[in-house]
Amino acid sequence: MKHYRPYVKNRTGWLLHQPILYFQMKINIFSILLLLLISSTSFAQLSSGNLKGRIVTTKEEAVSGATVQLQQTAIKTQTDSDGNFSLDAIPPGTYVLVVSNIGYTALKQNLIITAGKNTFLNLQLSESKQELKEVAISTNKKRYQVKQSSSATRMDLRLLETPQSVQVVSSEVMQDKQAFTLNELSGTFTGMKANNGNGSFNMRGFTAYSPNDASFLLYNGIRGNLFLWSQQPLLYNVAAVELLRGPSGALFSEGAPGGVINFVTKKPLTESRYNIDLSLGSWKFRRASADLTGPLTKNKRLLYRAIIGYDRSESFRNGQDKENIFLAPSLTYLFSDKTSLHLEINYAHQKAVQQYDNGTFIRTRADGTFDFNYYPNNLTIQSPTDYGKTNNSSATLTLDHSFNEKLKLTVVQRAVRNVLDFTDHIPLGKIKNDSISRGYQDWETDRFSLQTTAYASYATKTGPFKHQVIVGADYNRFGWTKNDYQFKTSTRISIFNPDYSNDIPGADVPAEEADDNKRITNLAGFYVQDQVSFGRHLKALLSLRHDKYDGKETPLSARDNKQGDELQASGWIPRVGLVYLPIENISFYGTYLRSFNPQTSNNVLSGGPFPTRTASQYELGSKADFFHQQLSTTLSVYEIKYANILTAAPTEENSHRQAAIDGTRSRGIEFSASGTVQNFNVIAGYAYNEHLILSTSAYGKKGDRFANAPKHMANLWLKYNLYGTALKGLGIAGGVRYVSDQVGLISNQNFVFPEYTVLDAAINYQRGRYHIQFNAYNLTDKRYFTGSRSSTVSGGLGDPFNYRVGISYQIR
Repeated sequence: MKHYRPYVKNRTGWLLHQPILYFQMKINIFSILLLLLISSTSFAQLSSGNLKGRIVTTKEEAVSGATVQLQQTAIKTQTDSDGNFSLDAIPPGTYVLVVSNIGYTALKQNLIITAGKNTFLNLQLSESKQELKEVAISTNKKRYQVKQSSSATRMDLRLLETPQSVQVVSSEVMQDKQAFTLNELSGTFTGMKANNGNGSFNMRGFTAYSPNDASFLLYNGIRGNLFLWSQQPLLYNVAAVELLRGPSGALFSEGAPGGVINFVTKKPLTESRYNIDLSLGSWKFRRASADLTGPLTKNKRLLYRAIIGYDRSESFRNGQDKENIFLAPSLTYLFSDKTSLHLEINYAHQKAVQQYDNGTFIRTRADGTFDFNYYPNNLTIQSPTDYGKTNNSSATLTLDHSFNEKLKLTVVQRAVRNVLDFTDHIPLGKIKNDSISRGYQDWETDRFSLQTTAYASYATKTGPFKHQVIVGADYNRFGWTKNDYQFKTSTRISIFNPDYSNDIPGADVPAEEADDNKRITNLAGFYVQDQVSFGRHLKALLSLRHDKYDGKETPLSARDNKQGDELQASGWIPRVGLVYLPIENISFYGTYLRSFNPQTSNNVLSGGPFPTRTASQYELGSKADFFHQQLSTTLSVYEIKYANILTAAPTEENSHRQAAIDGTRSRGIEFSASGTVQNFNVIAGYAYNEHLILSTSAYGKKGDRFANAPKHMANLWLKYNLYGTALKGLGIAGGVRYVSDQVGLISNQNFVFPEYTVLDAAINYQRGRYHIQFNAYNLTDKRYFTGSRSSTVSGGLGDPFNYRVGISYQIR
């Protein structure tokens, strides 16, 4: 249908060239490291004491997620779903124990720790109608470690108890890196990268890119992406970004097989706080934002938050210019301690020259090899007249009600609208004599998503077993009311001396392809989930979901090439997970996940109709919290089998052709760590992945690597904070990102982008209400390609050396 939107790249496979011993050696290395850490912890306990306990309410009900800390030390933890906590290897002495949680009055208690003695405490927290100021302030400290998330299970569980690989990046990390879009933040996640300057990402060897799907991006666990595939998602109102690895259909229905991204947005606070941020950088980058929050009534029942953002920048490429305006007002009304209503509205306007970045030219040598350094960075296939205008808006209404401590209900209504006016030039054929033929695209579309979600959670017991049951239903109506697209042949240009005078074909030139239609898809789903606790050490998670799709595409004129299309599909989606916690800070898990996704794009011109996509994943892993539980680690081994995945299969006559692969297999290992060790904040990760075709076809043979899927990716971000000196408030950081070589086109296994290593650095200074930041990216000015554009004539190019200076001021 569209020349650029179907470029759904995918990945590689398993150990094609390395023996299985290589895979086993990696597991053994991580196992040895894990045993060494456990052994060192056990040795330290011989000359220290331990503290365990349970936190409950005045009604003797468990308090999960409470912070338990020894005052004026870095020794702290959080309670699990049963209210239990454990602090190990505590030096002997006298301490003040502080227990706090939002919605409860903080508790302090003096205690003495004796070497070799295990102390156990039963403590109670009293409920409070308002969040404590001390707790609200503590959440604003520099923290890289996040121990809890509700996104994977819709239960407020510790990540240690979640049978799935989940990584959370907090707003503090975003600030330290001055990462303002998901593309800029993606390299912080283990095994994830942006394929280009738009909304295409690689996770576990699969490309997440959804021009027609309901998207792999969630907001507070609800479907409905605010941004289109041609844009980099903005992070103005985002408090944390969560990566849920693997198929997640049991709760969220369709999504990318490699994982889904969840944005946790900033909510109104009970205490007034006003913050202003300003940033300047390379290529005339300028950005300003304001974040205002607090109560609107004396009793603090009505709360507000208003986030306003503006940015504009050019590029290292010729002619590119982007301007964003972002507004995010929200209101929360606390009817009581048990009932709240939250309304959040988002509006994002973008005006851009060359909104959809089509990459940089790549030269093909006479012998068929490729010269990735021949053409300068600034050159592009696009024209100065190409533009993108988008108006995106969303409204989300959330009702939370607790009938009692056991039964809770959540109802969410989310509406999203995306309006796009877009023109673009794309390459046609091959480069000859430093010139290239081009196609012209003109597209106007008006898209929508209406999502209703309701789910109830109930805590109960059957004999000695505890159950946390969730029953829910979703209804999603999505599609477009306007889809007016035309593709015409444009002029051939000299790459070094382009003439853009006749770029736009005349109105009398007939379109080679055209769409003029509307489409509505109805998705109805229901699910049930049960987390069963077999005592404190063993937990099982069982889920089952059923989805039914009913879609229809209707032509609006004779110009429409398809002249109608229909979709009917249904299926069951199971999930089974098991978690074993031998001790409080270490867990082992195994999980089986499935997904079921219909092909929402069955365009005949693109090679359709296509069979339904299915994915299944097996995963084994271990999670642990070390260094007084301040450093969280995850080690996982997985296999994903995916059938009927769409991949680019271009021909000389049809550059946008797609095909469904009979079967692919992605296997890999991932290790990630995040948290604080003394004065250091750290995020580190390594991912190994191979994604292979399992059958031979006209465009690829069995064992071929998938496009845009590197075998190795590693990342490290380390920050040192100075405390208790004349330089108190100063922080120095450095980072490195490594990506191995990657096949750029599945039909040409010789088209391989070189490996690259990128170095970043930062320095910041906090003084009172002021925060000053300087970041430098790609210190060595490395030229590197991030991914393919479904042809061998161009590829996504990473940013050369650039910098940003930021200043933040908290007015109150």
